Amino acid sequence: MAEREDPESDPRWDAVRAAARRRVPTPPGLVERVLRAVARGRRTAVEVPGERGRLRVAEGVVDRLARTIAADRAPFGVRISAVAVEDDVVQVLVSVRFGVIADAAAEALRREITAGLARQLGVASVVNVHVVDVHPG
Repeated sequence: MAEREDPESDPRWDAVRAAARRRVPTPPGLVERVLRAVARGRRTAVEVPGERGRLRVAEGVVDRLARTIAADRAPFGVRISAVAVEDDVVQVLVSVRFGVIADAAAEALRREITAGLARQLGVASVVNVHVVDVHPG
């Protein structure tokens, strides 16, 4: 049975240790805005075009729909941390597994959520996906 190497002394782990020390920046005020949107209970509505004019859909419905699409379509190594609708924009906070290309994973998820919401609501929605953390696996 092969003996395991100590990660503390293995130079191949230098990149992992360096990444763990580096904080992934969150856009200024984003977390506060998302938490505020969650706290207010999503009492407002998003207007979407319907067959007989504009249809008001509660932000909570859009939020839940976006959350479901995100959970179903998230790429490998992406975990959904929070979803909130603020000023008709869907904000999704995610963490990515170490080694996953964060920008590509976030963009893929953004496209999936945007397409899913368009299919369900019949209107294009603005979706932002923000990588706020890195997890080990």
